[in-house]
Amino acid sequence: MLETPQGRITAVTGPEHYQLSEQLLEHAASMLSTDVAPEDRAELIQRQAAVASMATAHAVLAAAATLGLGLHLGRPDERAWNASAATPVDA
Repeated sequence: MLETPQGRITAVTGPEHYQLSEQLLEHAASMLSTDVAPEDRAELIQRQAAVASMATAHAVLAAAATLGLGLHLGRPDERAWNASAATPVDA
């Protein structure tokens, strides 16, 4: 689940997790070029680490969705993975 700026929670698919991971890593990288006063560098590094951690979490969730959806499980587990990955189940 993802909280949007409007405060709504929406489901995120495996590919969307991957895209969010890439966006967050780009944001963390852009922070490297931010010029800050020496006394503010520790806070910048903490924020960059938090963004990189969020990117890692999204990448892991994307991998889990890929693995879970690719397994040949019984129907109940398959439905659970499809629901978890926000992928509609074919009737």
